[in-house]
Amino acid sequence: MLRTGLMISRRQIIGRRRSHKSTLSGTFVEETIPEPTPEQLRAVFLRAAVPMVGFGFMDQTVMLQAGHMIDCTIGVTLGLSTLTAAAFGQVCSDAAGVMCGGTVESLAHAAGLPPNTLTVAQRQLKYVKRVKFTGNLAGIMLGCCLGLLNLLFIDTERSTTLKLQELTSEHEFSFTIEASNAVREDITALTVRGPNVDGVLASMTTALASRGCSLVELHAKSVNENEIEDVFYVVNRETGQQYEDDDLNELARSVMDSTRKPMSVLLVHNRLREMEDINASLKERVQTLESVMTDQQITVIPRG
Repeated sequence: MLRTGLMISRRQIIGRRRSHKSTLSGTFVEETIPEPTPEQLRAVFLRAAVPMVGFGFMDQTVMLQAGHMIDCTIGVTLGLSTLTAAAFGQVCSDAAGVMCGGTVESLAHAAGLPPNTLTVAQRQLKYVKRVKFTGNLAGIMLGCCLGLLNLLFIDTERSTTLKLQELTSEHEFSFTIEASNAVREDITALTVRGPNVDGVLASMTTALASRGCSLVELHAKSVNENEIEDVFYVVNRETGQQYEDDDLNELARSVMDSTRKPMSVLLVHNRLREMEDINASLKERVQTLESVMTDQQITVIPRG
């Protein structure tokens, strides 16, 4: 039994050696990968770049349009910054890319691009991958730059104007205007009452001049410390007569609109003062904290 077991083990070892020897004696033929032609590399570049142009253009377009819409609606209501609105626009853009990505890629391939005739081995070559990466990068950059053309059709100042109007909405009825042709027969009288804000008188005078009014008299007085009453006596510059009754409403509206800009400036100055007060408070707290930390780092041992 022992001899039989030794013979079996010996046969197994000899078989393994023969198998290993046959493997070592086998010939290995290294496969030669043909180099891609310039036409094939051009096809790789175009098939990588063209879809990315579509993706970049769509991404930029959706982000700008959606961000602008959010900035002019929700941003005005909630007081969001333009950068926050742009971030929400990017969310919409990414969602659109996921939903429409297949469509954009199908349209790009249907545009008559040259076929990709590379073999699987050729596609794994490093410089072929670099050509594909370069095509992707060039395509996405070109598409994003083309998407910037949307800025030509977007009123970028609209959100700022709406936000200022929202800030002044609580002061919109601070001024009252009375337009009358009954005070004097030959002159139209405009009586303006409201808060005493720097620049309001100059703004109203400029508005009347731009409306074609000739200022005959101006009576400005302070009702109290914070309220003024200005009375403008004007005539039509072309006719030299008072305005028609049908034109009084439009004339009063133009004066009312002229009071909003100084109010906006006042609110901005008030916000600036608040920020300065907060900054001064924070600076004082930092100085106190630095003093406490310095005291903890210093140890004084008196003479004993």
